[in-house]
Amino acid sequence: MLVSFSVTNFRSFAEKQTLTLVAGTGAAKNRRYSFPSNSTMAPNLLRSVCLLGPNGSGKTSLVKAMEFFKKFVISSAKDVQEGEEIDVASFLFDDAWSGKPTEFEIIFIHGDTLYQYGFALDTQRVWGEWMFANPNAADTKPRTLFQREYDVTEGKYSWKINKVHVRGEKEVWKTTTRDNALFLSTAMLLNSEAFKIPFEWIQKKLRIIRSPDRMLPAFTGEKCKEAEWKERILRLLKAVDMNVEDIQIEEDDFDIGKSRLNLEHFMPNKRESILEKFKSVKISKAILSYLGRQNNVIRLELKEESDGNQTIFSIAGPWLDVLDNGYTLVVDELNNSFHPHALKFFVDLFHSPDINKKNAQLIFTSHETSIMEERFMHRDQFFFVEKDGHKRSHLIPLSDYKERNGIGFQKAYLDGRYGAVPEISDFIDA
Repeated sequence: MLVSFSVTNFRSFAEKQTLTLVAGTGAAKNRRYSFPSNSTMAPNLLRSVCLLGPNGSGKTSLVKAMEFFKKFVISSAKDVQEGEEIDVASFLFDDAWSGKPTEFEIIFIHGDTLYQYGFALDTQRVWGEWMFANPNAADTKPRTLFQREYDVTEGKYSWKINKVHVRGEKEVWKTTTRDNALFLSTAMLLNSEAFKIPFEWIQKKLRIIRSPDRMLPAFTGEKCKEAEWKERILRLLKAVDMNVEDIQIEEDDFDIGKSRLNLEHFMPNKRESILEKFKSVKISKAILSYLGRQNNVIRLELKEESDGNQTIFSIAGPWLDVLDNGYTLVVDELNNSFHPHALKFFVDLFHSPDINKKNAQLIFTSHETSIMEERFMHRDQFFFVEKDGHKRSHLIPLSDYKERNGIGFQKAYLDGRYGAVPEISDFIDA
């Protein structure tokens, strides 16, 4: 369960900005909007959060920050070579930030423990890395699991690793950790059990989708091969007004002649081995069946459907999987290819305690303001993203505005009361 995510000096973000999913007193009273976390430090967490703001305000930059954070944790020890630059982008519009590290920090709850983990880095090295844990048990105190900080004067890292709560080859992990890699990634690459629980939350529980309309249908299609899953997906598609009667997944042999692979670019002795490998490759396609006017069955391949229906099909399987497993899902531009009613339908699945039994969370960016209707989402669930006069992005929670009960948040936002709307002016074609 995600508690918060912070970013400093990354893309359009300069000063530290924090997205928090801690529910305020109002949202905490309603299980539609929040759920108990079993942690005294963050007793109730939000089921969903929406980021609103004009194009170019920084919404996608926040998603990319979370994406970079996850990727670097998982792969820095194995994919980044010694001396290789780290592909991180700092804030560009002020030279004062170019020499400062980029920093990420995440707070999450996994099992009965709240973890706080972060790191600071630039293109050359990791300058600092830290992890703290706070078990939700009687007579336990917050503990430092490890800290690592580069000392410029000494030209080396200073280390602090908990001798009691971190078991394993600590010295080996330290000496193996490169300047341009994370200690957490290195320890896990060397089969550390000490950090397995927090690492797996970042690796498996934090899911990021850059844009639904870029998703491939493969996951949903594979799930449709299982009878129970196919029935669930059919029910979901019908609920969102895709009146599909059946789904079949058909497999064809891979036809290299119809692919973009040109064997002429390969040596003759390589062509045979390539052809041999592709003999066993199968191409799956989803066939959706509908009833015609005379109750005859009409079969359509998924690629013949509208862009919106293709997106809905592609997202159906992953969406149910997230709800089943209690993942934290981050989606950029969720409104793309969706009718507003369909958007509200998919968001509302996270708000239902009967469906969202594992307390999955949804963080999404959108331009669709109809979700601000009263009683659909709580004010705690909205953040505005806007840039100031120096092109710096800021996260501003709607809860910062002390509005009276019953006010129409959608109208107030569109009227510009909260900022974070595009400034549209007259166009004169001279």
